[in-house]
Amino acid sequence: MNKKLIYGLCAASFLMTACDYNEDNFPGFDQEPLTDVVYYEGEFTGKYPTEGYFSLVQGDEESGKATIEKALIEMLEDTYPYCDKGSSAKIKVKVADVMPSQEPDYEDVYKLQKADYDSMGEEKGQPGKFDNFDSKMDINAYLTAFCSTKYADKTEGFVCKITYKFHIGGGNTVDQSRYYKKGADGWKEEPLVYDADKECELDPDDYKAMGISESKNVETFVSNEQADACLPIFLLNKYAYVAKNGLTVEVTYKVSNKEKKAIYRYNGSAWEVYNPEESVVVSVTERITVMKFDGKEWKLSNLISNIEKLSLTNAEYTKLVEWVKANKPEFMSTQNTTSEYYFGADCGKNNNINNKYSTWVNYYNVDGYLDDLKDEEIQAIMDERLAKEAFPLILLPDMVDNPDPDTSYTVIYKIYGGRGNGNYAMSFYYSKEDNAYTWDEMAPVMQ
Repeated sequence: MNKKLIYGLCAASFLMTACDYNEDNFPGFDQEPLTDVVYYEGEFTGKYPTEGYFSLVQGDEESGKATIEKALIEMLEDTYPYCDKGSSAKIKVKVADVMPSQEPDYEDVYKLQKADYDSMGEEKGQPGKFDNFDSKMDINAYLTAFCSTKYADKTEGFVCKITYKFHIGGGNTVDQSRYYKKGADGWKEEPLVYDADKECELDPDDYKAMGISESKNVETFVSNEQADACLPIFLLNKYAYVAKNGLTVEVTYKVSNKEKKAIYRYNGSAWEVYNPEESVVVSVTERITVMKFDGKEWKLSNLISNIEKLSLTNAEYTKLVEWVKANKPEFMSTQNTTSEYYFGADCGKNNNINNKYSTWVNYYNVDGYLDDLKDEEIQAIMDERLAKEAFPLILLPDMVDNPDPDTSYTVIYKIYGGRGNGNYAMSFYYSKEDNAYTWDEMAPVMQ
């Protein structure tokens, strides 16, 4: 279920109850003005690509993220045509992890145009007739001749990728590609060379184990269909103890006594035929996109898989108070031992973060550091201390047992005064390299 929180605090005031001995002596204070600040958390309601998901191609993730960002911007601008800086969104989207095709290194890529097909002949049986190739044409002859003309000035060793339309029947075509290299003797197709992780050549015992012994020739499959049905099961058993997601095996076998080769890839649960020339969808999962509005436009901030919510308890508020007592004693409450005003933590009966500006300014303005500051400037100091010290350095290392870089850790805490009474949240990401938590720089969000 979608959850939307849109809060606007313009000229409003909150009725506050006492949280410190001196609170009642200073009635009334200005609230931080927040107008049209939007927080959205929910599903992607825009249009997916035809596949039904967005794709992140391994090695080229940035272009995939750009596509996702564009779609999310369109959704958010449609939903929220007006919003202010500080607005944010966490949107669930379907994302595919795609392993790219294994291509030879090439220096140029070219897609044939209508004029190119026409130059190859427009009569029946020639490419220019329908501006495509079909199975009856000598595609290699046409393309080597084309490369000789288009890349006549290229030196020996030059490799290009030529993409063309291939007729598959019923008036339908698909895009295919071939690679060509200029050698001493002219242009030749550059074959794709792929080295599988393992090689396996079937022997008589393998065929027998698959129940092929009933045929006259026990060292061969009788049809391609039989091979396609048996080989995935055979590989599942043969590599039961070593198979891991992504493992590839080149299998040499016979069909009607004719040798054939095929590459199979383990997807984590089953073996599938793998064509290195085609990209592979490794998995499709639900990801969470983190979007921020900078006052002018929405931008993609992060792409994660999980959100873990962590609520502060008395133990955490106590830890903050004890830390301030040990490191910033000048900020301890003068009325009790359960409150401090560096972070504003109270671990007595309230268990909250006191953000009441009047109390901070009039009683805990150490060395006058709050002099002449506006309420919003004081609030910024309060927020920054929680975001950069209290939560990431003092609390989160003990609150999370096994930190995950792919998770957003949302810390929920209770505020009194300041931006308003209630529960608020800040989010953090964990860096494995730095072994540290970092605030996502989103404004605290009321829960």
